[in-house]
Amino acid sequence: MSNARLLDEIRRRRQELYELAASLVRIPSENPPGDTTEIASFIKRYLEERGLVPRVYEPKSRLPNIVATLGAGRPNLVLSGHLDEFPAGEGWTVPPFAGLLSDGKIVGRGAGDMKAGLAVALFVVTLLREHAVDLRGRLTLAFASDEETGGRWGTEWLLANVDDVRSDACLIGESSGTWSIGIGEKGVLWMRIKASGVSGHAAYGQGESAISKVLRSLERMTAVAGKRARMSKEIAAVIRRQRPIVEKRWGRGTGRMAERLTTNVGTIRGGGQVNLIPSRSEAEVDFRLPPGMKTATLEALIRRRVSALRLRDVELEVLNRCDSYVTSPGDPLITALVRSGHDVLGAAPCPVIRLGYTDGRFFRRAGIPTAVYGPRVHGMGGPDEFVEQDEVLDVALVHMGAVLDYLGAKA
Repeated sequence: MSNARLLDEIRRRRQELYELAASLVRIPSENPPGDTTEIASFIKRYLEERGLVPRVYEPKSRLPNIVATLGAGRPNLVLSGHLDEFPAGEGWTVPPFAGLLSDGKIVGRGAGDMKAGLAVALFVVTLLREHAVDLRGRLTLAFASDEETGGRWGTEWLLANVDDVRSDACLIGESSGTWSIGIGEKGVLWMRIKASGVSGHAAYGQGESAISKVLRSLERMTAVAGKRARMSKEIAAVIRRQRPIVEKRWGRGTGRMAERLTTNVGTIRGGGQVNLIPSRSEAEVDFRLPPGMKTATLEALIRRRVSALRLRDVELEVLNRCDSYVTSPGDPLITALVRSGHDVLGAAPCPVIRLGYTDGRFFRRAGIPTAVYGPRVHGMGGPDEFVEQDEVLDVALVHMGAVLDYLGAKA
């Protein structure tokens, strides 16, 4: 079957694609608690019924990962996705796991993050299998648990333990909007500061406030916001091109965030009642690092700045870290997506450095060129999450076109 006929087949059967995404939405996989056994079982059956042989890896109980391969040899292109989703929360106007198909939307928790992306990957692979397309290489599905809580038992584990996942390139159907291709992400460093003091009656002031120590330290820690780093000319050019576009798409002020260090004090705790000097306090800070800035360098700087205050009984610890990694915009996978996007949409999607991170960071850290391309999610993490059906179709078409471009087909 020709490439054009495969794309026409997706268009003709688009309702199947939407129904598949809705079926995945109807299976809760909230994290926490993170139990993805039901959705993993659904996907395993779906693949088996269509002639594929999925393998299930469960390094931690109730957190299964699924791998399935079509074709053989090299190159090996991974279609990656995560099975878990944010908790439903409150405030919904429709049942969060109803998987509604209404008014051109797919509605429900996880619709965009990332059940629609999973549906696209499943649809592309099984359609290629159905029509016996003889690829030059192999296409590997790698669906992981644990993405929403760090990825230790999901994609990170798969890359360390499953040969098929250590691929030549990786495409992730995570939410991006069809206008952009995520080729890199800012680095992340999460730090916790803890302080101890001496409690006492506030009226007499005979104590040592742990909260005051934390507040003074936070002032020094967050003062690094806005710092920039040296980066390659290629990455600098990507950021320069994306500035005016993301300013409109992501919100005011976001145009320059990719090249600057940002900080956020996400939690702060301490004290028991208003008239007692607090003896314990702690806070957690989120740092997002631009390409070229190393987490080890930033950590050392933060420790020096806090140490210079000469406060007693103050401790710093790292909760999470990952440097920024960027795939070249000239990589064959990226150029394949750009060409396919242009063919499907009439305008080439823009390679961008994303501000938040995905499981793509694990692939890039392993030296695997990685792209993130999926439908825009509306209300991610909040009530009434949805994706537009037309955009899910466009993503499926772009993915199929890029897969056929990257892997080709034997004559």
